[in-house]
Amino acid sequence: MFFLFFCEMTKPVYKWLFTIILILLSVSELMAQALSVKIQQDSSITRLMAAKKNIDTENYSSKFYTIQLFYGNNKRAEELYENFKRDFPNWEVDLSFETPNYKVQVGRFKDYYFGLNKLKEIKKVYPAAFLLEIKD
Repeated sequence: MFFLFFCEMTKPVYKWLFTIILILLSVSELMAQALSVKIQQDSSITRLMAAKKNIDTENYSSKFYTIQLFYGNNKRAEELYENFKRDFPNWEVDLSFETPNYKVQVGRFKDYYFGLNKLKEIKKVYPAAFLLEIKD
């Protein structure tokens, strides 16, 4: 019987019925009561959060990523250093000594994913390169 009623309804009546139902559903949201919550927090939590923030800030400021091209003898390190400067003239490259080997490292990146993108670029020419996390 209900089905026959809807079948006989004309389109304008159906649209009005649908609109009224939507209005009734939205009015219930308008009548909702406001709720307020008061949170009491122990002072030790505030101190711990401040200490955590300081530790994270110090860790972030001292940590960075670099791309290492080589770790080994001096002759090969100098050769790679010069080749890299020629292949990538706008990049920062560093040749350093760490007992008993020399290493060639490129760039200082704060963001890990930015370093990965640069690594992909370098691996086309230097396939043995890898991303390294450094702490000052």
